[in-house]
Amino acid sequence: MSDLTGLVPEREAFEAVARILLGMMVEGDERIEYNASVTDPVSRSDVKAFNPNGEFEEAEGRVNGPDEPDELFGALEALRLACYRPGAGTWFSIRVVVQAAGAATVEYNYDNEADFGMGGIDPVGYVVDEEKFPRDEDKQPEWLKLRLAEGRALLAERGQSQP
Repeated sequence: MSDLTGLVPEREAFEAVARILLGMMVEGDERIEYNASVTDPVSRSDVKAFNPNGEFEEAEGRVNGPDEPDELFGALEALRLACYRPGAGTWFSIRVVVQAAGAATVEYNYDNEADFGMGGIDPVGYVVDEEKFPRDEDKQPEWLKLRLAEGRALLAERGQSQP
């Protein structure tokens, strides 16, 4: 995994996500915002293109909801892998903003529980994610420790030692 992680692969993976988002923009778009919550088995995402002539009115302005191309999720997975640090894990959610001129920013959430919508996700999903992106116990936020314990208990109830 080490040749796929680190600062250079992280920058390249981020630039790939930003290029895809920039390519999704149409004439009149001022910026595009992409928010995603991700674990290894589950993801939820939302993309908004801010445009004065947008179809929907939001607090931040008028927006369109462009379709996400399949390649975007693959690029997102590559970015999550590139951001992994042994013992420290990787992020659970991300916000990427790309301006029409091409400037891009990113915010990573490494420590707070991601928003997967109503009901969240099955805690076993966190166990699966922890196996792929392990964190030392001292790097696990309390909410994650609880979800991992819940997930392992569910696996035990199902007679499984692993997902």
